[in-house]
Amino acid sequence: MEAAEKIVENTGGGQLCFTLNKNAATLKRYRGIAEKVEIPESVTAESDVCSVTAIERKAFLSCKTIKEISLPDTIEELGDWAFAHTEKLRTVTIPNHALARGKELFLGCARLREIRIRGLAGRAQADLPRMLAIAVTALHDYVLFNPPEVGSDAWVSRWDAKLLELIRLDDLDGYEELWTCGEEDYEGKEYDIKSYPVEKRKMKLRIVYFRLLNPYKLSEESERALKEYLRESAQSWEIIMEEHADELEYYRLFADAGCITRENFDALLTALSDCSAEIKAYLLKYKDEHFGASDAFAAFELDW
Repeated sequence: MEAAEKIVENTGGGQLCFTLNKNAATLKRYRGIAEKVEIPESVTAESDVCSVTAIERKAFLSCKTIKEISLPDTIEELGDWAFAHTEKLRTVTIPNHALARGKELFLGCARLREIRIRGLAGRAQADLPRMLAIAVTALHDYVLFNPPEVGSDAWVSRWDAKLLELIRLDDLDGYEELWTCGEEDYEGKEYDIKSYPVEKRKMKLRIVYFRLLNPYKLSEESERALKEYLRESAQSWEIIMEEHADELEYYRLFADAGCITRENFDALLTALSDCSAEIKAYLLKYKDEHFGASDAFAAFELDW
């Protein structure tokens, strides 16, 4: 086989373009409109079977439709910006071994929710895919993108340390970088100087809520710091009302973090006009148990 031969594999909704060199194949580019792409373990050129071992730089750059990508266990290397700006990407499945990687693999993949590692099971499989996705998007730490280490004590400790660093940053941090890149002309809340810190704070709070609700190897020290962040953030309640209004576990966490006080209880309860009776009952019981019953209850004629 001659070096750098080319081969195109048709897949549902698109094409995978490979270059072949000896007995190895590199995915050069994906072209298509599929929502799900599964990269094969090997491709065949004439009578030769070549293992797919690498994803070329920018192979999936700016693919607009892909929501899920699965990499085979034969993959050994991921090139610079391999999946960058694949804006709808939500799930990536990767092998459970070390991967050579380039720069900013998932730059601009704000909707990425899970990076699944084959072979994980139990609680780890439930928590770690989301943690790994957050590591490379919100925490911007590709040192954490190391499959064999994911879930270890050292890995979790570093992940939590990076989260604590993030929440301690000023909410305007990063805005100047957008502006100097010329992105001040873009539309959207993430580019408006008034909305930017609000959206940045909400992003941080979403991660804090996630971590406290999924406390895989979470240390007591980190837990205290994250709960303190909830108490100090006025938007902690807004996130629940806007995104988790019918999820009791969020109210339980909000209360457990000490965010409900005598002073704010009445206002919180009033905001629950459209919530379930179960949630209203939980808050009323919480007030009774922590602040004692009072005539203030008479002020709430709740239509359950």
